[in-house]
Amino acid sequence: SSNKSKVNQSFVAAGAYTYFSGAKQCEGSRHGTEGTMPRSKKPRLSWPSAASGDSRHPRRSSSSSDQPNATANDLSTDVIEQILCNLPPQDIMRARVCRKWRLAARNTIVPMTGFKVDCARQYNAMEAMATSLPNLQQLELNRLDSPEEHKYNDGEGPYAAEAARTALHITHDIGIVSNFTKLIDLTICGAPLNGRYPVLFNNFPLLERIEISNCSGLIWHLDDLANFSSLKDFHSEGTPVEGNINCLRVLKDTLESISIGETLIGRHRIEGNLMDLADFPCLKELFMFTLDLVTGDIRDIGENDFPMLEELEISCCAAIIGDQHFSFQRISDVPDFMNDVHHLLKRDIMNNRCQWTLAEDTSPDWYEPEVSNEDDGIPGPPFDIGLVQVGPRLGWAWGSHEYVGDDSPFDSCEINWLDPEPDNDSSDYETYIQELQMIEGGNNFFNSLNQVSQINFYRGYRQPPTEEEYRRLCRAMDFQQSNGFDVHEE
Repeated sequence: SSNKSKVNQSFVAAGAYTYFSGAKQCEGSRHGTEGTMPRSKKPRLSWPSAASGDSRHPRRSSSSSDQPNATANDLSTDVIEQILCNLPPQDIMRARVCRKWRLAARNTIVPMTGFKVDCARQYNAMEAMATSLPNLQQLELNRLDSPEEHKYNDGEGPYAAEAARTALHITHDIGIVSNFTKLIDLTICGAPLNGRYPVLFNNFPLLERIEISNCSGLIWHLDDLANFSSLKDFHSEGTPVEGNINCLRVLKDTLESISIGETLIGRHRIEGNLMDLADFPCLKELFMFTLDLVTGDIRDIGENDFPMLEELEISCCAAIIGDQHFSFQRISDVPDFMNDVHHLLKRDIMNNRCQWTLAEDTSPDWYEPEVSNEDDGIPGPPFDIGLVQVGPRLGWAWGSHEYVGDDSPFDSCEINWLDPEPDNDSSDYETYIQELQMIEGGNNFFNSLNQVSQINFYRGYRQPPTEEEYRRLCRAMDFQQSNGFDVHEE
């Protein structure tokens, strides 16, 4: 035990030296100095001899024998806490060498260093920290990988089949996490949970970020977030969620990021309207995937809605008009739609995600592509919509990126402009003209999806040709290829 005490004392001395060095540097800065001391005058900690019980250094001169050496117990609890708050949780646990240091550890606000529970051993460590180090700020609950089967205790209303399958697994109490009332960041990723767990949502008033992913057995509701009055970042993926999106309004003044991703098993049962979030003053990121019951229309987003939004991604939300995979029923519907969302596209918060297209099979304007040999390179009908930025000018174009041949560019129709041409005396007019001439000359350019594009096959068309016109273009291209002509020659 004496050897263990010496090791712990050396460890603590290192932490104390780090603290005192920083304190001395700050003091020196206040007096306009470097904050360093001559080598012979550096503060030094020494420890009592375990064998003799003598607290004096064996080599200290007799003239200084009346000055006792400093020990760890001479530090106040406040100073010890300031030392420990610079260490990760595992090191703080090892520094608990005596009653005073154990008390200081309990009071220490642990720095934002992730502590991951991914095996039974780490769970045991968390169980010890629940009483010895309750001021943990960051925690990640993962799968309990181990040679034996482990799980957390079943929650309220568990899935019966999963409960039966895991009935003989070694069970651990998830309730101990409620001791960490100072948590700021909580991640629950693949944790073996089954049912509802109010304990995960009722005890963390300071929480700013929560991530729940790949927990197919966890049952939870958007209402559960209401207790996190300081929540800024909410991320869920691979885990079904229930509730109404309107439940998030209690967090209106704090939420900065909302992300609800795809599920591994089942579907989200979230209702509400997209515009329920439009007046959130701090919201910068909004990602919603496969929320089939949430309604809305991106044309309803006004210039003053979502005032701080920087990124918007709405994918596979069937009831939201204009989500990034939205399909139009008629070609004639698109121009008015694009004009209506022009102000939103100018904010450039969703442009690089829009993959709008004409509805396959259900649209009366849709028709089959030409059947040809793989080497013909005949493009399919231009039923996809790409956004185009030329200098400061924004526009859009129909096109096709589904080719029989590989490695071919997005074959675009002519650009339909949303913005007027820049003034010829503006600073970016010359750049605009140069880029426009390259595009009109048949050179490659990039659309908003970073696809290589060109206007050749559909030159002169601002919307998809009729099926008859398309077949005629294909026959003309086939004839030119058969006779050795350059199919892109003017």
